[in-house]
Amino acid sequence: MRRFRKILYVHEENSPIAMETLQLGLKIAADSEGQVDLITVLDPPAVTFASNISILLQSRWIKESKEQLQQLAQSASPDRKLKSKVIEGRRHIQVVREVLRHDYDLVIKSIGPSGLLDRLFGRLDMRLLRECPCPVWLSKGEAYGAFDNVLAAVDADIETPLENDIWDPPAKDALNRQILELSLSLCAGAGARLHVGHAWAPPFLSPFSRARVNLPQQEIDAYVTTVKRMHTSWLRNLMEQAINWFGQDVAESVKLKTHLPQGDPEVEIPRLVSDIGADLLIMGTVGRSGVSGLVMGNTAETILDHISCSVLAVKPAGFIPSVTLDE
Repeated sequence: MRRFRKILYVHEENSPIAMETLQLGLKIAADSEGQVDLITVLDPPAVTFASNISILLQSRWIKESKEQLQQLAQSASPDRKLKSKVIEGRRHIQVVREVLRHDYDLVIKSIGPSGLLDRLFGRLDMRLLRECPCPVWLSKGEAYGAFDNVLAAVDADIETPLENDIWDPPAKDALNRQILELSLSLCAGAGARLHVGHAWAPPFLSPFSRARVNLPQQEIDAYVTTVKRMHTSWLRNLMEQAINWFGQDVAESVKLKTHLPQGDPEVEIPRLVSDIGADLLIMGTVGRSGVSGLVMGNTAETILDHISCSVLAVKPAGFIPSVTLDE
């Protein structure tokens, strides 16, 4: 997969998963003749409680973190010296700034723990999904590079026009193309099977919707059938475009299969991940509805905590993070 040439590995804690994740990053970089740099971001000491002891402990913490990061780099790549650094600051801000300064095209890290404080203030995984301008690969599960099944989650705004020009249909189509291009190239290079999933639900027709009141079941069924037909046609057209982009041979080599489950994406996508035994979920991370909005807010916690595979999150072209290089 000649896609990611400059990768930033974000380290939080030593663990077998951390080593496997770094090795995955090295494999991805090797496929593109690229490089991997390592970073650890430490929370700065609280100014209110600063003392000689706290300053001494902080300096020792920084020193130990540097040694651990260098040992990890040496163990993962004994024949090639990897660049590593330890810095202080708010973690997601410093990571995003590293991406902006050095033009990384992938951030990779293992999915971290989710304790009470993480849920209250937002764990690093969530903040990177929202703010990082380049794709983010969150490593989880038992597969690190040897993928048998990949699920690409695509989304469409068929019934509800978007008011914001950023999220007009062409922009959504471009994001879907990014997702499919990454998915096809990854699967073709790894000999994996590609599943494309699109979860849909008839608008205004939830089981508890008052819009259902006094409507004959026959009319409701006809409406659902019409909506399903629209989504089926949309997905079929998208797959025809994807085959034109890459060719019939590539589509056949990855054993391309589509899935069109009915229901809320935050429920149906994790279920589909489980049903097909996906090792990797590739999806968009910015949007107002559907799959591309899955990793925003509380739904992100639901997705990451209820799937057993890794996630590759893709931003739309032109995404501008709120984090800047200005101090």
